[in-house]
Amino acid sequence: MRTLLVIVIGIAFAVAFQRVAAKVNKRYGARKIDGGYWFIGLWLAFTLVDFAVGVAAGHGALLEVAIHALVFAVPAALAWYLSRRRAM
Repeated sequence: MRTLLVIVIGIAFAVAFQRVAAKVNKRYGARKIDGGYWFIGLWLAFTLVDFAVGVAAGHGALLEVAIHALVFAVPAALAWYLSRRRAM
């Protein structure tokens, strides 16, 4: 259940990053900000920290890798897709 909740939160943040980037780009058109780029970097940092906490808590590293690969990949793929779609 926690994994699903974290994925849903990641999706919400990915959409929020895209919307904020779109508003900033519209208001300050001089610089092009890619919300997907910023989200993926921050989301990777979050998943790595969460992975380290899980391993330190005694969970198996292979199980944590599998779960965190999913936790990272789903929101990151959505952010990448939204970023490419906006660029077209």
